[in-house]
Amino acid sequence: MTDISVIIVTWNSRDEIVKCVNSVIGALQGLDSELIIIDNNSQDDSFALVNKINFPKLNTVLNPENLGYTKAINQGIKLSKGKCVLLLNPDTVLNESSIKVMYDFLEANPAYGACAPLMKNPDGSIQYSVRNFPTYWRMFCEFSLLAYIFPQTKLFGSWKAKYMDYSLKQDIQQPMAAAFMVRSELLAEIDNMDERFRMFFNDVDLCRKIYDAGFRIKLLPSSVVIHEHGASIKKDRANMVRIWNYDCAQYFEKHFGKGLLLIWLKINLKISGIIRVFWIKK
Repeated sequence: MTDISVIIVTWNSRDEIVKCVNSVIGALQGLDSELIIIDNNSQDDSFALVNKINFPKLNTVLNPENLGYTKAINQGIKLSKGKCVLLLNPDTVLNESSIKVMYDFLEANPAYGACAPLMKNPDGSIQYSVRNFPTYWRMFCEFSLLAYIFPQTKLFGSWKAKYMDYSLKQDIQQPMAAAFMVRSELLAEIDNMDERFRMFFNDVDLCRKIYDAGFRIKLLPSSVVIHEHGASIKKDRANMVRIWNYDCAQYFEKHFGKGLLLIWLKINLKISGIIRVFWIKK
């Protein structure tokens, strides 16, 4: 059986994908691995570029339309043959030992269903890539700006957990799925990613399912991945905000049910969405 299946979903990723894949190939040295790239009907030459890559077990798929990230990643998971699956964004660059550190950890620790690397920004600073599971209280802290005024406190800043010491190897609730390794048998058991989430909160929901199945998730600071956070989002900001809001509401409805709090959430998502699109420049 193949050790690792690396799955990357691309959409108009020509500026990032070659650098990403070259780093992946370097990090896979000595491992029996395969590389699966699902292209969501890119309008640039992303798919042509990935088909020029020289890798023994390369599987590329061009979708006739943009299916959204979640459906595309599930496509890749269903094609995979590895004991472990590495979900990877095209705007990442891996260090040479990053994949092996994660794979060796899961091989040696059966109580853990998944693990994540330390994410860094292109300038080398720590990227706040770990969060606790969202609750209505944590969303209130975001909307009321308490989480921004007191980001280092567990009372108000507990969702994004910026008070966390990223230098420590530790159990975490929800790492960003821009680079996330999961046992393939576990993915089959929990039915992969939930396709009601088009692009966002699929990773949050996946992590909840991992914990519900009786497994834990570990942050491994010795595995380092550089991530240009939001590279794809910046290409279509207004639409991405709309999808984020929809997926957020879907998550809360799935895990907390319907009611007045869900209505409150949707109203605040609408207001904050307008602010993010028209007033916040990033």
